[in-house]
Amino acid sequence: MNAYGWLKFLHALSVIVWLGGIAGLAVVTWRVAREGNRAVVAAVVRHATFFGQWIVGPASGLVLLSGLAMVGMARIGFATFWVLWGYGGIVVHGVTGGVFLRKRIAELAQIASEQSGNDVALVTAGRRLWTTQLV
Repeated sequence: MNAYGWLKFLHALSVIVWLGGIAGLAVVTWRVAREGNRAVVAAVVRHATFFGQWIVGPASGLVLLSGLAMVGMARIGFATFWVLWGYGGIVVHGVTGGVFLRKRIAELAQIASEQSGNDVALVTAGRRLWTTQLV
């Protein structure tokens, strides 16, 4: 396999980890929040935050870097449909993850850390996080 093939493999694997990781976290976090067990929600949020920062974030960075390298090697131009689509995905991910998801996760963690509280607020915060993750 040549260098372009390895870059393509790395690119596809990184996309799978990036988008699959987000999808898996979204489903698990939403389901756990619906159950209302505050200790479990707090633990899942803590682990999801770690996974998002150390696995999903770097995977999206590898998608960008390997994609740019492939475009440079193939000399197809940076204004083709798939390249522009990729730029859009990275921008949406960066803004959504860096701003909105961080706020929603902090909100859910705060509500889950309360010893007793409104279970409706916990479910609502989980639903807000789920909606943001779907974006």
